[in-house]
Amino acid sequence: MNYIAEVINLSLKKDSFLKQFTILTIRKRFLGLLKIYSIAIPEEQLESTILSLQSNMSTKLHKEWYITIHTDKDAIILFRNRIFRMSTVGLYPIHYQMLDTSQAVDKDKWDEMIRYAKTLGVPDDQCDFLPENFETFNYH
Repeated sequence: MNYIAEVINLSLKKDSFLKQFTILTIRKRFLGLLKIYSIAIPEEQLESTILSLQSNMSTKLHKEWYITIHTDKDAIILFRNRIFRMSTVGLYPIHYQMLDTSQAVDKDKWDEMIRYAKTLGVPDDQCDFLPENFETFNYH
């Protein structure tokens, strides 16, 4: 099984790091300056990839970033200084809206992570954390 990571090019010190993975999609925003990569991470490489991604996170733009790694059942949200692991059961994200955790199995963990993101200055419209329809992705 693969995990899928959603990684913004500007969030990394060196986005060339992503070339070692299978790139599933690249979504471009702001005239292509911002690129959101969806990459496949084999389960056996998950822990080493988490550490590599986290150590490669940039502060260049004086902005804190997060990286989401997910399956249809689990999510790992990486910040430069913290890692959150939670179930995705009961979540139905809407793009550009604060994630509704009211039905989440791990509601307390999601709420703690959102509070942490807010202390770092992550705006409400960027607190969606999971792609819409994440449960329909092909994780194999």
